[in-house]
Amino acid sequence: MSLPELRTLATQAGFTGSETKIAAAVAMAESKGDPVVIGDQHLVDHKWGPSIGLLQIRSLKHPGQFSPPDTLRVEAKLKDPLYNAKTARAIKDAHNWNQWSTFTSGAYKQYMDGGPTNFEPFPGASFFHTGKKSPIIAATHHRLVAEGCNRYQSSANADVWGPGDVKSFAAWQQKLGFEGVDANGIPGKTSWDKLRVPNV
Repeated sequence: MSLPELRTLATQAGFTGSETKIAAAVAMAESKGDPVVIGDQHLVDHKWGPSIGLLQIRSLKHPGQFSPPDTLRVEAKLKDPLYNAKTARAIKDAHNWNQWSTFTSGAYKQYMDGGPTNFEPFPGASFFHTGKKSPIIAATHHRLVAEGCNRYQSSANADVWGPGDVKSFAAWQQKLGFEGVDANGIPGKTSWDKLRVPNV
């Protein structure tokens, strides 16, 4: 879902005023707008299930045993965008936004005004060599995946430049209409700027 769609959803869920923008921004930071994404699976235990959906709400194994708003933490239901957003509002009303790590870290702020406005400048083609490790490369990885150019074998070592990055960036260059040596998987300034990699 896009940021405008998330804001509409937040309004439908009962958020008002600036809270609408915050809810949409937190959702984008948490899930990139994917209503069925599942996270925090490494934190699952006898009490807690994984985090579900747009606002990555921790599910409970037996929510009926708890008091509101925790009774809403039903894994299957949280995959529904509106239910997810309404549950987020109930949790926020009970505990404020500090329940979300993307809020406390400030990661949500980049989505408050329509999306990231500060992007990484082109670091130069020589920056992209096999084995190069950088948070910029991790950010590039995530942007390529978001643009549908995922040619990676796995998401491990996302911050290290390797063959998967070359293949994925080549797919991005081809998507832009480049071909031949201009689509060799090594970023050039034009293809880099169009990818809009957020500042890290």
